[in-house]
Amino acid sequence: MTRKLSTFASGVAAALVLAVSAADASTVYIGLQQDGNPNPPVTVASNAGGLALFSGPFGNFETVTAFAFGEPAVIPPLLLQAGAGVSNTTGGDAGTLKIFMTSTGNTSPLGAVNFTSGFATVDLTPGWTEILQTYVDPGNGIYALTTLLGQAVFNTVDSEVDQKIVNIGAGPYSVTTVLTIVAPSNGGATKSVGLNGEAAPIPEPASLAALGAALAGLGIVYRRRRKVD
Repeated sequence: MTRKLSTFASGVAAALVLAVSAADASTVYIGLQQDGNPNPPVTVASNAGGLALFSGPFGNFETVTAFAFGEPAVIPPLLLQAGAGVSNTTGGDAGTLKIFMTSTGNTSPLGAVNFTSGFATVDLTPGWTEILQTYVDPGNGIYALTTLLGQAVFNTVDSEVDQKIVNIGAGPYSVTTVLTIVAPSNGGATKSVGLNGEAAPIPEPASLAALGAALAGLGIVYRRRRKVD
């Protein structure tokens, strides 16, 4: 598992070197929290270039490697690409670790946005549990869990895609993913999350007309029933 995480970290580092930097970039944060600590997550990495990387021990876990890409290091409609690998090699029950990754300063798309969350677990020790979540905050907060966009719970290697339309207003706004790892034994896990945001489709005039006719029809039926009653 340690060798796997080393390879994982090396691949992430190489990707970060190749990532595009631009003046108009989101600021990305990585925060860690052990066993439901009531204090805010500890920020272990942040970067105004649309990417952040952390690798090192934290809490009861010997190795935590986490990365997060925001725009312009990712190409729209992708808003946030994040992943993490953790290992618990010597401590038995390592408890629960939460990894928060936030991309702030997003300004497109605005208004009604169709968010698509893709969740996947790549490696997962039997008996471990992963909970992967995505959120959006119209207030542009760091680690802000304002509106849940998607959630997946894994006890084995698996994947899931969720969709949700949210009106986030005029921006800027932040998006956050939370990776929760429950590790009751020695072992390790690797997981990834991708969050896309596209302008929600506006119904065509014909569709609106059909909807209006349907509603009018329901109104007529309702009035007739009232007269009968």
